[in-house]
Amino acid sequence: MTRKTKIVATIGPSVYSKDSLNKLVEAGANVLRLNFSHGTYDEHEQTVQWVRSMNKNVAIMQDIQGPKIRTGTLDKSINLNVNSDIDIFNDESKQNEESVVINYENLLRDINEGERILIDDGKLGLRVLKKEKNKLTATVEIGGELRSHQGVAFPDSKLSVSTLTKKDIQDLEFGKNLGVDFVAISFVRNAEDVLNVRKYIDKDIKLISKIELKSAVKHLKSIIQESDGVMVARGDLGVQLPLEKIPLIQKQIINESNLQGKITITATEMLTSMISSHRPTRAEVSDITNAILDGTDAVMLSAETSIGENPIDSVIAMAKICEEVDISSSENMINTKEIYNSDELTNSLSKAAVQVANDSNVKAIVAFTETGRTPLLISNHRPNASIFTFTTTDKTFNQLNLIWGVEQIKIDRLETTDEMFAIANKWLLNEKKFSKNDKVVIVAGTPPNKEAATNLIRVMKIGEY
Repeated sequence: MTRKTKIVATIGPSVYSKDSLNKLVEAGANVLRLNFSHGTYDEHEQTVQWVRSMNKNVAIMQDIQGPKIRTGTLDKSINLNVNSDIDIFNDESKQNEESVVINYENLLRDINEGERILIDDGKLGLRVLKKEKNKLTATVEIGGELRSHQGVAFPDSKLSVSTLTKKDIQDLEFGKNLGVDFVAISFVRNAEDVLNVRKYIDKDIKLISKIELKSAVKHLKSIIQESDGVMVARGDLGVQLPLEKIPLIQKQIINESNLQGKITITATEMLTSMISSHRPTRAEVSDITNAILDGTDAVMLSAETSIGENPIDSVIAMAKICEEVDISSSENMINTKEIYNSDELTNSLSKAAVQVANDSNVKAIVAFTETGRTPLLISNHRPNASIFTFTTTDKTFNQLNLIWGVEQIKIDRLETTDEMFAIANKWLLNEKKFSKNDKVVIVAGTPPNKEAATNLIRVMKIGEY
């Protein structure tokens, strides 16, 4: 496997057929994202059925919507002029040509004087001048056209709204029944938001926290600690924070996640030009390259594959860029990072396995896993050798699709370590055409089939078993 960086592709109308999904996976998509802000249950269920009927393994990520705060319904659009003052209500009956209605129940409690209100991804900007019992008064700092049902953000405010809506809870139950492998959480502000979502999912589903709010950056370390991974959601971050800060925040998020031995996804506008073009821009190629060099496990396509004109070409282009960077970047800044996490023994053995592999001309590192934790830690140390992972667990087999550099193999349950060594030896000989006396590092937990900490590392020569 020459490409080590994984690709997440968002499903939508542009690829809503079994044939299109198959082409998407053949082009290089490792994880398919179901955006529950759009689509019906029937459409999501049909998508999963098509995906699971494929011969090629792929993971399913459910992205829950979270609270969506929007402007009210207008008979016609309103033009907001810079430096003009406007009243803001949360009651639709107060809507007129000289006011803005925002459908947030706690608007008058949570929003204070001096705080900003951004509409339509920051295309309109208001600042609150005065707070009264039944309304806010704001001045227009960024003018433009106000339309119905535009998204609203409050980058300076502490909102009391729950991360999980009633819709989200229903969606999580539906996703659990579908057998999704990951859940991406929107509107994460702190670690408590992550823990709240865990109450509604099975323990073998992995949680990806979307870092898209100013408050999430503030509580980044604790959010990552409670998550299985994070997504750098640059689109919403670019509304919440000044655009010039986003590249450095991206590096901060990826760095902290890697230090904790967690999964990272970099998302939003990675190949935006390919929504209508067959070719990426040079800036987009550089953007993807830098994310990979920073240490991201995966890069994500959103509108490019869901509603774009060239979904398959977008994945092909992304795969080519990733492959080129993966081949060329044998020395990566992530190699020097010291991972810290609660799995001290597993991490130490994973680090030792990578060190042995790098120092001893080892062709591969082979990990046996039940949960996927060991190969993730090995991957986080970015070995030069290939990483092959054997697992008996269907969910883990799917989830390994999101981890940098890992190629996974599904096996039946084994009873002894000798059986582990023998099956690895046979597979590497037959499937990867390894030669006799090629060296590989084996990492495993004993006894087999237990969700126990990794406690075994061994250098094996092909042909010994």
